[in-house]
Amino acid sequence: MKTQPTEMLEQTLNRDQETEERAEHYADLQTARTLVTQIAAVQRLLRIYRPNNAAVSQAGDSLMETLQVLFRDMAAVEIRYWRDCIFVNGDRLRCDVSNFTAYKSLLAQTGRLEIEKLEIDSGIGREEIIDFLKLLDALDSDHIKGEDVADRIVSEGFKHTAVVPSAQSKNLEDLGIKALTSQERAKRAFYAALGSAKEALITQTSQGVVSLRKAKRAVHAAADALLEDEVSVLALAAIKDHDEYTFSHSVNVCIFSLAIGQRLGLHRNWLGRLGIAALFHDIGKTSIPTGVLNKIGVLDVDEWKAIRQHTLMGVKSLCKMPKTDEHMMHSMIVAFQHHINLDLSGYPDVPAETSLDLFSRIVRIADTFDAMTTERPYRNKVYSPHEAIRYLVSQAGIKFDPVLVKAFAAAMGIYPIGTVLRLNSGEIGIVVRRSELSGDADRAMIRVIVDRDGNQTAQEVFIDLGEVDPDTGDFIYQIDETLSCQDLGVNPRDYLIS
Repeated sequence: MKTQPTEMLEQTLNRDQETEERAEHYADLQTARTLVTQIAAVQRLLRIYRPNNAAVSQAGDSLMETLQVLFRDMAAVEIRYWRDCIFVNGDRLRCDVSNFTAYKSLLAQTGRLEIEKLEIDSGIGREEIIDFLKLLDALDSDHIKGEDVADRIVSEGFKHTAVVPSAQSKNLEDLGIKALTSQERAKRAFYAALGSAKEALITQTSQGVVSLRKAKRAVHAAADALLEDEVSVLALAAIKDHDEYTFSHSVNVCIFSLAIGQRLGLHRNWLGRLGIAALFHDIGKTSIPTGVLNKIGVLDVDEWKAIRQHTLMGVKSLCKMPKTDEHMMHSMIVAFQHHINLDLSGYPDVPAETSLDLFSRIVRIADTFDAMTTERPYRNKVYSPHEAIRYLVSQAGIKFDPVLVKAFAAAMGIYPIGTVLRLNSGEIGIVVRRSELSGDADRAMIRVIVDRDGNQTAQEVFIDLGEVDPDTGDFIYQIDETLSCQDLGVNPRDYLIS
């Protein structure tokens, strides 16, 4: 029979061992996160420089150092890609603001290549890993997929790397079913959210009760789609539907809020609560007469008072829910606070010691951006996405939380999707995604609308503003000015989705 001191000693040793094991596991996870970031960094450099460039070699050395740490415990490293998740040696990696770009980039590429697993053996060297990552980019550009990717890697003579094609895509193709692309999944998620917003708001108007089940599913699908293909989702949000403003505005604010939340590294459950709160932030407007909401010209005192009441009416509408859960509690707070600025100006009036909820501060930014960039009957000016970003930045620390503005600007870029630019070379184009050649915030990929001779073109011609002159190292293209689609008489829908 063990004595009490012996039992206490064993318990202490067990706790110490468990603590040590947790610390080692945490260190392994951090190393794995570093690995993913470094792989994306090497690929990014390879899109600009040759494999023998000093910057590429230095990044390759850092990647090899991280691999050697992982090789101490096993002969190979396995990176598995599944849906919106990355696993390294069986451990799921957490995506947050520090690794979001790398995480998103690798998931997007492996999705296009239709591979679900990458294996790297301990015998690999710097040159081989660099050449391997260079090949993956080339295969991606050539639209090579699945089994053909695996076969090409073998035929090129890579001895210490291998990929496993996506079983799900292969099985679907065997059945004669074509798997959805990330862009198609983004569209499906966006329009599901739009349908949920419409159903919820119409139901609330006619019956006084908001339906949540579909809305929750739609918000989670939108969050997943953002992680998988942020460009496609933000492009959909950049298309303004003037006929269904109430519904599309709610969905756009939801999308923009989720983009901020993901940049902050919020857990998926918290993203769900944020998304629901953003989706229903303007639900109080269903109590305002349509004639007031769509009035052309300046609102009178009574009409403006009615508009200001929508924050309180939103809380009252959400209180009618048969079950008040955490989603609804957050939604009520956001419905009440989303027009209150950081300095507590705005409306409704609140005490000087009021502390604004994080979700309210996020939705305040998303709501302002979408409102500024959407044409409304009572507004004389529609701001370009670039102008709206500049305004948010100028008011950071006054009206808007500066940390959240920075996160939003990081998600959108200085020239967000949908911004129309005139280049120094004469072309006019619309921003369709971030630059693939440069990480600078003011570099983007544009689709040409008007060529340098002044002719409008329907062809898919793209210019990456991150392209540099190999002789000088300077960017080839500069931005002369920002324009609007209205000035050009074009519809963003024709260029942002296909």
